[in-house]
Formats: sequence, structure tokens, C-alpha cells
Amino acid sequence: MALVFGASACGAGDKSTDETDLTASQVCASAFDASAAKSLQRIGDTSKFTELPGSDDSGQSNKFSLENAASTVHKDQTQRSQCVVFKAGDKSGHPLISIDFSASKYVPKTETSGSGGDSENTFYPIGSYAQTGGTGSALLYFTCPTQDPTKASSTTPYIRASLTSAPGQIPTKATGRDLMTVLNSLSGAMAKQLDCASQAALPSEIPTQASGLPANVPSGTQG
Repeated sequence: MALVFGASACGAGDKSTDETDLTASQVCASAFDASAAKSLQRIGDTSKFTELPGSDDSGQSNKFSLENAASTVHKDQTQRSQCVVFKAGDKSGHPLISIDFSASKYVPKTETSGSGGDSENTFYPIGSYAQTGGTGSALLYFTCPTQDPTKASSTTPYIRASLTSAPGQIPTKATGRDLMTVLNSLSGAMAKQLDCASQAALPSEIPTQASGLPANVPSGTQG
């Protein structure tokens, strides 16, 4: 999964010199629970972080908020509110992680387990579909009907949550489970913001069981 940024990441390589260091519990609108905060520290191999400063092309602050993210799920990626986290003091200009939420009509099609055992994909029995690709990306779909404000009769049944990282940013001691723990925690907060927590099927902790197949997606469901 390629790392892609929209307007919210404009100027990522030109971060302000007076940015404030944040703890793992303070980034992403302070929405991470304790487990997710610990996982983020492993992902970054640090206890200090920063977020994307400045404003986008429309003059809106790049600072992530659940309210803004919830209101932009039907917009183009360049207009969505994303949580972009950097390691404090990192001069590379590359984010440690970026988390994006968008409305979706479908979940990905169920895959079959590879007999060779060489796939990096791991699936988790949470939401409607949850998968990590090694330690470079995490993808989570959960049931959450939302209305497209530009189309009065258009409702989408799912929210797609994605976490991506720039190559070389995540140390070897971090795991795909760490990525999913972070993504699941912020997704749970988003589900509450969108009033769909009871439907989302997002647990407070990631189950220990993970497999080569998603547990909650009926065979043949397509995305």
C-alpha cells in the first residue's frame, strides 16, 4: 500500500521549527487508549512526536480532529482530515504514520490463504475487515452508515480506515499488531464520533487470534 498524502500533508517537508513535542497519548486528537499509545511508542521507537503543522490550501488547520475527520469522509483524499504523525526531531520530512478515514460502499473481497506461507498479510477478527501488510500498512473497515452531503439519497455502509508509513520509518521491533492496535483505537473514537460504535464491532483490545483470513467478511463480498 503506497503512502499517499493529500492537501493536508502539504509542506510536510518544511515543518515549523517551533513545533511542540507531543506524547503518544496527545497525538491524533488525544484519542489513543493506553495500549495504542504504547504501540505508537514501539512504532516510533521514541516517546516524543509531532504532528503536521500549518494549514492546507483552503486555509484550514492541518491539526487533526475527530470532528473534522468525520465531516470529510465523503470528500476526496486531498480534502480529508488526516492524522499525520512524525517522530520529534526527525529531519527527513517523512511521517512516521498517516491515518485516513473515508466512506466506502464495499469491503475488500475475501482472499484465500496462500499455501506458500509467504504472504505478509495478516487478518484480524475485528470490524468488517482488518488486515496488516507487514509493518508498512494497516487497513480496517467497519460498519458505519454515513450520508454523503452532496447526494441526498446516497448512504454508504462502511468506513475505511487506513494507516500507512514511509519506508524505513518503523523499526524492526515493531509489529503489524502494533499498527492495528493504533488504527483500531482511533477507529473506535471515530465510530463514537459518527454515532456508529454499536455497529462497528471494534473491540477495546485486539484479539490474540490472527489468521490468513478475515473473520467477519462473508465470502464473495467485494470492494
